[in-house]
Amino acid sequence: MAKSIVFIDSEVGVDDKKIHDLGAVRSDRATFHSASVQDFCAFISGTEFLCGHNIIHHDMIFIKPHISGGTTYKYIDTLYLSPLLFPKRPYHALLKDDKLQSDELNNPLNDAQKAESLFYDEVNAFHALSSQRRQIYCCLLYQFEEFQDFFDYVNFAPYKSNVAKLIATEFNGKLCSNSDVPLLIKHYPVVLAYALALIGSDD
Repeated sequence: MAKSIVFIDSEVGVDDKKIHDLGAVRSDRATFHSASVQDFCAFISGTEFLCGHNIIHHDMIFIKPHISGGTTYKYIDTLYLSPLLFPKRPYHALLKDDKLQSDELNNPLNDAQKAESLFYDEVNAFHALSSQRRQIYCCLLYQFEEFQDFFDYVNFAPYKSNVAKLIATEFNGKLCSNSDVPLLIKHYPVVLAYALALIGSDD
């Protein structure tokens, strides 16, 4: 059964910090473009996943207060997945200030559609990785909100394993033998994951 997902984007005033416009695309291909937060909340109601570019630390900060109590969503943020899955072109089709490239300036529906395209590129890129590399990324990143719901979407969960050994095997000959990988796993897992993505980008 396909998982329900809505791709969203918002335009928020720089000075007043208020929502000025909203755009969304549902998995059933229905679209939304309006400044009405109430109508937006009705449009996304019933879905499991919300996906967007910088959705966690931008869009949802302004949208969450309008969502009725008890309603919960899982959040997938294409911003953090892009440098992990496209290390040679981490910003993909992006512009400055974490905004997705669009043909029409300040059009959240257009940006939501761009986020949709980027997301499915990221899903395909993840599945194209070796099973060992997928597990390494999942073990390193699953604990963080910027990544956890993506792994849930692709039905991938970390299992108890020696991550340092997995890394040594997957990146054999590409890491300095003096690297303190266990320390990096413990204290800098996100940085390590991005570094490994770059190291393995020529595979």
